[in-house]
Amino acid sequence: MPWRACLGEIMKNFLTIIGYFLFGVVPISVFMAACNPKTGPATPYDMPFTPTPTQIVRITGAVNVAVQDKSQAVTGLTVYAIPPSGAATYSAATTTTGIATFNPPYLEVGNWTFVVPAQTPYPYAPSTITMPVSVANEQANFNSAGASIQLTPPVPAAISGTGGGVFVYGVSYSQGNLLVPVKLAVSSLPANWSASYGPATFGFIANDTATVTVTGSGCVDTAASFSVTAMDLETTPYPRASGSPQTITKNFTSNLTVTWQGSSPFYNISQCNLEKKVNGTLVVSGSGECGTVSVWMTECSTNCYSGQFSTPNGNTSAQNAGGGSIQFGPGSYNCTVISDGCWPTLYAHSNINGATGSSSIDSSTHTILSTSY
Repeated sequence: MPWRACLGEIMKNFLTIIGYFLFGVVPISVFMAACNPKTGPATPYDMPFTPTPTQIVRITGAVNVAVQDKSQAVTGLTVYAIPPSGAATYSAATTTTGIATFNPPYLEVGNWTFVVPAQTPYPYAPSTITMPVSVANEQANFNSAGASIQLTPPVPAAISGTGGGVFVYGVSYSQGNLLVPVKLAVSSLPANWSASYGPATFGFIANDTATVTVTGSGCVDTAASFSVTAMDLETTPYPRASGSPQTITKNFTSNLTVTWQGSSPFYNISQCNLEKKVNGTLVVSGSGECGTVSVWMTECSTNCYSGQFSTPNGNTSAQNAGGGSIQFGPGSYNCTVISDGCWPTLYAHSNINGATGSSSIDSSTHTILSTSY
């Protein structure tokens, strides 16, 4: 401030100064403030700013957390509650109603975090819910319901020959906000098919993935149908979700034929009845097939001589006399059949597609079974 203006300010306050002298106090700072404004604020906005901390809105009352699994309340489960400030972590256990109640000294208004930590003997992975709280007695809900499995099959999912193949399926496991880790179970598969999966356990997040590998090896000639189920890790595993049935188809045709080629002469054997004995060759043949057949015989009468079916793979009596069947794979087998009372009948059953055929045999050629699949 120019000195003339400063002198004017001093003169304006002269009477005030005289008054101070009368009371024995001379505030010299009056002179300094008039002449040197930098020693004090000239305007309000020259005051330094002091920030104030964010205020936490507080209410009184409780907040609740409910836990349900398998559509039932979970009892005795520890639950944590963390207020918006993060200043404390409260702990409570669920009661018989499946509800944990938290009664802090006051409730902070804002987003609370609720946690179900991993704990035995419960099968849950750490699970978290964030919920806004603005009034007392609000409730957060943990629930395992709604889990599902989706499979992404390979394209094409088909075998083109008896050599089989390897087919890898993607698995997506989605679940509720109460997380339940699982392992996969694959239903039974046909002969020479196998399945594996990885990882060994998964489902530690709400949407997790795995793979299922289905392998046909050796000789396979049938489609493979199966299903995949997510089983939890309890002592007695509980199915949490199941995927849609899957099929690995076959895009070729399998043919199977069983014939009897009789040889001459045949023999009549005189016992209490007239029995017939015939030698021949059992021929099992086909294309695009890998299966075995079960073959057995019957005879007209069983009250005299017990009929016999003698083969390189074993011997048996007639089925209607208590005998069984003998298995054969592709090939030719020299056999002898003895039957009481008449010519015997041979039966052949495909162990792959279940087809069964039969024919009365003698010293000529007969087709016992012809099937395609």
